[in-house]
Amino acid sequence: MNYTRLRIWFIITFTLAVIAIVIRAIWQIVVIPTPSTMLIFIPLIAALIGMNTLFAYFVIYPEKLRSMPFITGVTFALTAGLVAGVTHFIRFIISPEADPFWSKVIGWLIVLSSISAYLLILNIIWSFRKKKSHG
Repeated sequence: MNYTRLRIWFIITFTLAVIAIVIRAIWQIVVIPTPSTMLIFIPLIAALIGMNTLFAYFVIYPEKLRSMPFITGVTFALTAGLVAGVTHFIRFIISPEADPFWSKVIGWLIVLSSISAYLLILNIIWSFRKKKSHG
């Protein structure tokens, strides 16, 4: 089996999905060009492009998963994604669309789980890096 073709196929498949989401995010900025929209979608676009780049890097060079540039890139992409999510949550919770009580409960649960997952992932990523540098 030719792994090069399979790797290219993985990269193309993931990139097509990312391009679609980035186009939708840019469209949202064009349609509603407010500062709060830009605070949500610009970090989201950065996170998506970063994750796509990291995915391609992982597929091409799987042996370099523990390198400092890779770990820093993952951290940057996760941070940008979390910033976009929290900004969206803050914007949503004060909007009239969040009138039903359960919308606010769901929103809080999602943002709390996102922050928890973010901290957990950072802890795991950086603990692997710390173990590698000490041992």
